[in-house]
Order: sequence, then C-alpha cells, then structure tokens
Amino acid sequence: MNGLLTIEGLSLSVPTGHVIQGRKQVLDDVSFSVARGSATAYLGPNGAGKTSTFRILCGLIHADAGRVEFAGEPVRSGLPARQFGFMPEQPHFYRNLTPRELLTGLGRLSGLRASDIPARIYDWAERLGFSTVLDQRLSVCSKGQVQRVGLAQALLHKPEFVLLDEPLSGLDPLGRERVRQVLHEVHAAGATLLFSSHILGDAEAMCDAVVVLDQGRVVHQGEIADLLKRGNSWAVVVEGDISRLPAGRFVDLGHGRSRLLLDGEAERDRLLDTLRKCGECRLLSLEQDRQTLEQAFVKLLKKGEQS
Repeated sequence: MNGLLTIEGLSLSVPTGHVIQGRKQVLDDVSFSVARGSATAYLGPNGAGKTSTFRILCGLIHADAGRVEFAGEPVRSGLPARQFGFMPEQPHFYRNLTPRELLTGLGRLSGLRASDIPARIYDWAERLGFSTVLDQRLSVCSKGQVQRVGLAQALLHKPEFVLLDEPLSGLDPLGRERVRQVLHEVHAAGATLLFSSHILGDAEAMCDAVVVLDQGRVVHQGEIADLLKRGNSWAVVVEGDISRLPAGRFVDLGHGRSRLLLDGEAERDRLLDTLRKCGECRLLSLEQDRQTLEQAFVKLLKKGEQS
C-alpha cells in the first residue's frame, strides 16, 4: 500500500492566557503517514493533540510549521473537500433542521448531483439506523441519533479518505455495533480511515495500523499486530521445586504447582531450557498471553513517563 497522507514536522502552539500570556506547545514535530486503503487508529490521552491535528487537516486552523501531503500533492489550507469526509467528536448542527434537510444541504456543498442526494440520504439513514427521525428536528433527536447523522454527513459523498474523531462516542451497544459494521464496510470498499478513539477495543478490532501521540509527540507508529506481538507474554504452569528456575512472577497454585508470567519469547526459551536440565520440576502447560491494544498503549505511555 502506498502512502495517501503524509505529515512531516507538524508543530502548533496556542496562547495560554489573557492576562498572563504565554504559549503552550500542542503539537511538537509530529510526523507520520497513512497508507492508502488502511484503517489507522490515532491514539493518545486527553490533550495529546489528536483533535488539533484533525483541525489542521480540515483547514480550520494553521500549523506553525510542518508539511502535509495528500495523494502526493501539498496541502496548504485543508484536505480537498470532495475527497475526504470529517466527523467531529461532538457534531454541532443547526438544531431546527431535520437530518434530511441538513444532509441535503451538505450533499450539495460536497458536489453531489441534486438528483442523487435523496437516495443517498435514505441509504445512509437505513444503514446507520436513523431513518425513523429523518424528518424530525435535530433539537429533539437523541445524542446517539445526532452522532449517526454526523457520520452520515462524513460518508454521504463517498470520500476516499475519512477522518473520524471519537465516532463511537455517545452510542449505546447496538448503535456501536451498527457503526462498527458500517465502518468495516466502508473500509472494505476501499476508503482510507484515520480515527481517534478512547475505546481501544474498538480501535483494535477495526484498525490495522496505529499512531500513538503523547504530549504532542509521536511515541509510536506501525502495524497494530507488530505492536501487540512485541509485548506478548507467556503463562507457564509448572509442578515441583521452583527454586532452580529463573526469578520471575510466580503465583503459588497449591498442590506443588506454580504459575509464572514471562515477558517475551527470550524469557520463555530460557525457562524451557532450564526445565530440560532440571529434573526436579516439570512443565504442565504453556500458553501465550496476548496483550490487548489497551495494555500496549498504557505501557507506551508509562515508558514515556519514566524516560
């Protein structure tokens, strides 16, 4: 897969006060790329700079320094409007409009033919589950319904690239499952996704790549599978005298049995080698304890705090 979006050296600072003025560095030399056809999770704690990055990509604010390229072309004032869609974390729409009225206007702004818009609106309303409120004012729609309308407006014109800021926020379990399915379908149809989420289980299930941001800096980028594999641990259950085994996190299971957690394949191999040479202890079970994206994410941030 070739790169669709490339960001190099993106930096942004903002004023910190009115009376006592200063500057806060929000983004500090941020660089990463998004492969065409990929689904990339853009992760970080609150205040890491994720939304600021999205606002720069949308042309809502300008970076102090850095370069953005989309499909090999430089981007100076936001991504090309007809080639990308954006769903903000908290969509703010004209509340007196109905979803049908809102999406009709946004469809025209996205360059859709007027004759194509009604069918597209109904299709997305059906797929995302808000067709029953299409002609109801947004002011009386639930938060979850407004959230789904927000996703529909990002996808209505079938963009090549989709930016999603917390797309599953405010949804009930059924709504989350429906939105996840729709995003899987959009990705499978060829769209490139870049989205932020604090629900890391959803990010792990939906994405193949990840960029982790902390305090305005990229601390990791790459394939999710590689990140999870690097942190794999092994759960070993042995029986017998463990005094000659390498020191580790042993848990006494009773009846002469102990459970040991090992970090990585090197520790696993050292233990197995010791067991082969030691006749006083025998192996009962060996299982890979695969870490989740959330566990890997926490480890990365803790490592950054210690350095």
